[in-house]
Amino acid sequence: MVASIVMKTHAREWTALDKTGRFLFCSADNGIALQLGAALSEIGLLTQEALGADTVAVRVAQLNPQAVLLDFTPDPAEPGKLLRAAELARILAKAMPHLPRVAVGSLAHPEGAVAALRAGVSDFVDPVVDPGEVRDVIARLVRQSGTARGQETACRSVVLLGARPGVGTSTLAVHLAGLVQARLMQAWAQGNPETPNVAGAPGVAKPGDRVSMLPLSSRVGLLDFGWPVGDCLLYLNLKSDFDFSEAVRNLRRLDTTLLSSALAHTDGGINVLALPHDMNQMRNVSHADSLTLYEQLRRHFGLLLSDAGGLSDPEFAAGLARAADETWLVTDQSVGSLVSLADLLQQMEQRHVARESLRLVVNRYDERYGMTAGQIAQRFSLPLIKTLPDRALPLMQCTSQGRLLYEQSERDPYVKAVDQLADRLGLSHAVGAARAGWLATWLPGVHKRMRND
Repeated sequence: MVASIVMKTHAREWTALDKTGRFLFCSADNGIALQLGAALSEIGLLTQEALGADTVAVRVAQLNPQAVLLDFTPDPAEPGKLLRAAELARILAKAMPHLPRVAVGSLAHPEGAVAALRAGVSDFVDPVVDPGEVRDVIARLVRQSGTARGQETACRSVVLLGARPGVGTSTLAVHLAGLVQARLMQAWAQGNPETPNVAGAPGVAKPGDRVSMLPLSSRVGLLDFGWPVGDCLLYLNLKSDFDFSEAVRNLRRLDTTLLSSALAHTDGGINVLALPHDMNQMRNVSHADSLTLYEQLRRHFGLLLSDAGGLSDPEFAAGLARAADETWLVTDQSVGSLVSLADLLQQMEQRHVARESLRLVVNRYDERYGMTAGQIAQRFSLPLIKTLPDRALPLMQCTSQGRLLYEQSERDPYVKAVDQLADRLGLSHAVGAARAGWLATWLPGVHKRMRND
């Protein structure tokens, strides 16, 4: 393969190169970029962009590289260069912990390696001294990252993206959350038989005690991003003063203790985080911070389920879709919904959301209404994963009583269909398993190198 460097690459140029490695070099130094491009030419394409702290997370999510290279080469003309590179490294570690990061520097100037280590980047390469090592290190990290991801058979994050408001996305979200939560609690109880009265375990405990004993890794985190604001909270009979904007403001404090205490939760263990009712509070929340929060939440919960039905911000919706394991597009058979679905797909494509990550769910389905589910899937080139029957009357009756349909009728056709979607996620077998992280696969090559110097 001919050595390749693309400056300011756009999505169309990436599309034709899906089967090659894709790497991003965050730097304005064209000379180093040329050296890296030559070193990596046999395994993929290098993109060079000079990114700042306010743009790096969003841009990396858009480009979706297999590894990010950060410029830790000291430059007397740029006295703050190492500090800026370290800041980018920390931002990426929070926003995308699974993504390999590599420090690029000079062995003749060890202060760059030291700054990288302090920023949490333990792989260091010098393209001048050994171009072959650059290729070997990147190939190893990409291979290890792919292996770690392959070990995660369960789908741990799903975005439900409604074609338009009113197609039943929030109703699907709360029912799916409840049915998955029951599985997670049961699986955890089986692995902790001494715990009192949690999903069938022996002993007696109050409902509140059950949730307090349940780890976040055995809970569903439900992000209530739909419109109107707070529908999921309403359906689950919950109120909360801790909303999404407040969570973003507390990003640095967002640990297990804070999440367990601050987020509203049901007796069954579903934790809910909604948008603020005063949407003016979201004006100061950047997309980068929002995606960083999303990634942090995804690491904590057994399943992070996002209700994005009617979400009016296409940029944020696309960011969620890129970050999630799967995105389920929810529609019904009405002409208005299908037109909206076409527009939504166009918006996702324009914002570089991979089509292979999208799935189709047809709600309120009845073949007599018009286009069949198969025809809709074929028309939009989407894999159909489920149809949900039209059960508006029993769903509305339960909602008016402050209950969900699965709590009242486990045998209802709608509940059975959503239950099959819950089975599809395969989470029952993954309870208690730690999320495979790329930090655990790192080799301390730079530590060895520095000890030998």
